[in-house]
Parts: sequence; structure tokens; C-alpha cells
Amino acid sequence: MTLIALGKSGQVARELARLGVPCFGRADADLTRPGAVVDLLERTPCTGVINAAAYTAVDAAETDQDAAHTVNADAVDDMARHCAARGI
Repeated sequence: MTLIALGKSGQVARELARLGVPCFGRADADLTRPGAVVDLLERTPCTGVINAAAYTAVDAAETDQDAAHTVNADAVDDMARHCAARGI
């Protein structure tokens, strides 16, 4: 099994990286950009995806609801649909 993780700087991603799981951050796929996660998954062969990425700045999310929704809902939906279509 070839795992990858979305998210690079958080506690979960740091532990996954310590275990040897390749972790991809904002520089690799800016989840505020529609389609970015699909682009990353298309160019990164894997058999499993762990989502450790999220918009977690609670105060900022109240004023930037669009970005929070894009990262925490739309990008996750794109990721799930892509993985489901490929049996991941």
C-alpha cells in the first residue's frame, strides 16, 4: 500500500511524516484553489490518502467563510470523489 497525506505542518502530518508517509502541504496543493487536490492526486500515484489538512484558524474562518468552506468541504469532496472513482 502506498499512502500519502494531505497536510504537512500539523501534528498528525508531522507524525505521519516521521513514519515515512509522504505529506503534501499548501505549496504542493493549495486547497483554497478549486481542483488543486485533484491535480495533486493525478500526479501522485497512491493506493491510500489520509486527509490531515484543514482550515483551522477559527477566528479567521468567521470572517473568511468562503476559504474555510473551500478547504474543509469542497476540497474534501473533490478528494473523496477522486479516490472513489479510482477505488482508493
